[in-house]
Amino acid sequence: MKVFFSHASEDKPLVEQVFLRVQNRFPEIKGWLDKYEILGGDELIDTVHAGIESSDKFLIFLSPNSIDKPWVRTELRKALSDEITGIKPEFIIPIKVGHISQFPPFLESKFYIDIENKTEEEWLQDIYSAITRQKKATDTPADNLSVSIHLASDEPKAAMVVFEPQFWAEPIGFKIKTSKKIVNHIWQYREFKGMQQVSISELKSDFEYGVQILNHNIKPKVPFVLGVVFEETGDPKSFITEITPWNGEGGEQSMRFISFNQ
Repeated sequence: MKVFFSHASEDKPLVEQVFLRVQNRFPEIKGWLDKYEILGGDELIDTVHAGIESSDKFLIFLSPNSIDKPWVRTELRKALSDEITGIKPEFIIPIKVGHISQFPPFLESKFYIDIENKTEEEWLQDIYSAITRQKKATDTPADNLSVSIHLASDEPKAAMVVFEPQFWAEPIGFKIKTSKKIVNHIWQYREFKGMQQVSISELKSDFEYGVQILNHNIKPKVPFVLGVVFEETGDPKSFITEITPWNGEGGEQSMRFISFNQ
């Protein structure tokens, strides 16, 4: 499959990188880029028109540089003619580069690929799908629960493990294992305020700490935190070897009245 890359000369460094990455990732796609196609002595208009006519798709890079360029408009008129007359349906693929206040006529209703707001993997897949007219594969579901480890702000020997859902609630039940001896531990959940009765399972050992709170879930943007203080100095984050969900098995169960800060 052959693809024409239409662009302003000011955008050539970016367009050439897109051109090279598309061809490298998808060998079945053969790109047409003026830098590699036009030779000294060629008739420019004839060579470019021949390139457009021989192409299966027309990628136009729309930017503040290209939007009013006469040469880009000439290429676009030729491509529009082929698409509007039905010679090449779905021929033109707009790719947006930078801020554009108004799209050229006849392209306003087209869905464009905004390359600046996507990762390389994302825009490569979008361009490939647009060229081949193949629907994009569905993504692998993302983990709902985000887990991260941070240093404590007021204790150099402490590490704080933060659990935060991204989309929906998750049960509170987590356990961490460590390679160094734990001398103190804490859990925090800022959803709790004032005096509350909490049904809890807690696991405490020299190298493990776990907390399960029954009938409560953590919610998006309201993290749950397990903190541990180690006996040894060093990087406390590196002392945490495993983080897992925990169902309370083997822990000490209790019903507690706890006063939480407002």
